[in-house]
Amino acid sequence: MKKIIKFTSFVIVCAVGTACQSVQEYETTLRSWIGKSEAQLVSSWGAPTSMETIAPGRQLFTYIKQHQVFVPGEALNYTALGENAEYNNFGDSLGETFEYFCRTTFTTQDDIIVNYSWEGDSCLIE
Repeated sequence: MKKIIKFTSFVIVCAVGTACQSVQEYETTLRSWIGKSEAQLVSSWGAPTSMETIAPGRQLFTYIKQHQVFVPGEALNYTALGENAEYNNFGDSLGETFEYFCRTTFTTQDDIIVNYSWEGDSCLIE
């Protein structure tokens, strides 16, 4: 049992460490866009999901990524041993769908990127 707990703790620490590293990489990448042109952004990232003019010469370029991951459930177990019957329910037999998204917005002034913001649980460098 202790080995299972230690292994589980190790997996959780690694997952959190990886997530933190990915956030830092994403921030670094976004920061590198400051001072570059709108044309360079669109050439690299593609057409934005939306574009909004918020003042003369000032625009917001927003990119939204969404995806779903389906995790199948486990089959329910039924074990009969002589007169004793045991029913083990390990999770949901139907499975579960998880939804992830990332919204990244670049602010431009006179066609030059001056700021950025992002939110979501799936903002990664691809």
